[in-house]
Amino acid sequence: MSEDIVLKSYKNGLRLIMNPDIPIEQLLTSICHKFADSKKFFGDAKLAIALEGRRLSDAEIEAVIQSIERNSGVTVTVVALKDRFFEKEMAQKKDDFYLEKSNDFLKIVNGNVSPDAKVTSTYGLFVTGDILEGATAECGGNLVVLGKIYGNASCGRRTGKKACIITGGIEDANISIGDVSENFSIKKKRRFFSDKNEMIIVTVKNGEMDAAPFTGSI
Repeated sequence: MSEDIVLKSYKNGLRLIMNPDIPIEQLLTSICHKFADSKKFFGDAKLAIALEGRRLSDAEIEAVIQSIERNSGVTVTVVALKDRFFEKEMAQKKDDFYLEKSNDFLKIVNGNVSPDAKVTSTYGLFVTGDILEGATAECGGNLVVLGKIYGNASCGRRTGKKACIITGGIEDANISIGDVSENFSIKKKRRFFSDKNEMIIVTVKNGEMDAAPFTGSI
């Protein structure tokens, strides 16, 4: 499978076919991008989603739901898997609680990182909400935040300046990538973005932070 994800309709909703060979961070950011691009097409539809192509933990399924709903007007009513149905209502009770993958390559935080809270991951970190003022998020690889960053965010502790931050916005936050740190703010998002893409990617270029619309893979 060459594409990260493929969307296909079926009589009861939407099939989301996922590439089994890419990192989960890349999969989730591609879902964000696809549904942001299709926001007008889907409108405020209520959809059943069938997830195909790879096995996901409950935390990863919830991250998929958040990636869809936060980047479109879609409400996911139920998620159909090959061997079971995922109860969205149960997953929503996990707000402000994170589950860690058994292989420790990605930590998923479902909901916001609360003020005074600190979340760390040896490798990647995926936050479905905001990093609130006073909160801290640190990881060794890439950081993906579906909401906005208001607090302290640090990535690349293992991978250095090759790491990136993908987020819905940054407001007066302390950002670090590798050994490069800056008080960073992007308040006028529309100078970067169209209605089709509301995510940004922050990288290090020539020793300084650089922000651009997120348009592709990590």
